Amino acid sequence: MASSLTGQVDPLSQYQNLFPKTGKPRTIGNLDSFIISALSPAGAVVFTNPFDTAKVRLQLQIKPNKKDVGNVNNNQIVYKNSLDTIQKIYKNEGLKGLQKGLIPAILRESSKNFFRIGMYDPIMGIIHDSKTGSAPAWKRLVAGSMCGVMGAFSCNPFELVKTRLQSASAGKITVGHQHNYTGTWHALKCIVRDEGFFKGLYRGSVLSMCRSVVGSGTNLANNDERIFNAQSRLARFENFRYRVWARISHVVRTRYYNQPYDSNSKGKLYSSGFDAITKIAKAEGPTAFYKGLCLYYFLGILRRQLNEYYGYLDRKDSFLFFDANNDGALNLSECENLLNGVFFNDKEKVI
Repeated sequence: MASSLTGQVDPLSQYQNLFPKTGKPRTIGNLDSFIISALSPAGAVVFTNPFDTAKVRLQLQIKPNKKDVGNVNNNQIVYKNSLDTIQKIYKNEGLKGLQKGLIPAILRESSKNFFRIGMYDPIMGIIHDSKTGSAPAWKRLVAGSMCGVMGAFSCNPFELVKTRLQSASAGKITVGHQHNYTGTWHALKCIVRDEGFFKGLYRGSVLSMCRSVVGSGTNLANNDERIFNAQSRLARFENFRYRVWARISHVVRTRYYNQPYDSNSKGKLYSSGFDAITKIAKAEGPTAFYKGLCLYYFLGILRRQLNEYYGYLDRKDSFLFFDANNDGALNLSECENLLNGVFFNDKEKVI
């Protein structure tokens, strides 16, 4: 059994009698990958959502004395930095304020990573035969990019709702256009009613998918635990080169999602992603694209725990198979049968 963490082979995996039910060690399959790919970021978002809320507020804030492009409090800086943002939100809105948009954030992470992470191994299995050795960098980049596009499209409605709910505030700490939604379901209904299904819910999806081609393509290729060679180091270098674009597009997408729209479903502030980049850069300078980034995943923890659980089941099956008298212990005769049956394949002596 190849270890997902080290790439080494477990020498016991060749002895089928140690795995009487399955004939081989249990491993994480495609269905398992889909499930943990959805659960791990959904769990992480509970802890990271306050930082994400602060990030959205910072990205919506526009520097004073510039042309008004949607900021309610255009004559003052409301938030100074991430820590100041969190403190002010908690002071004025409490813990509930910091966890605004939590439900769509969980739905976003689950739907996004169900495809973005969960589909990586199945796609790699289609485009590359693992028996021929490690996949080349371009195949891993292609698989990662395809996963990113699918994930970005699937989560776009929840990303849109999350951004608008997290921007909701009142009084002196208000930034950005206020949509006044009461919750996730109300936001979805209002968007479909006022802006249309595809035009509304999938607004900005092209921008998100383009961003994911870069981000997911390089990140997933880097995190392919089966590859430890010079090509993965090259991919990490490429990821560094694209990181600037990923940050820029994230800020632009937040502004684009949150702007108000007219009756013809046209943005009142930005007509396109490129228009948003131009206006933000002109009004605020390049530093506007580097505000409040925070992201954590629990994927590795769940994968390790699931691998350990499967190992426990394999050991339990093997013990019960050789414990002929079911007394919860292996006596001398049972141990002899285990050694002969497993290592010498003497089937006549296996009970």
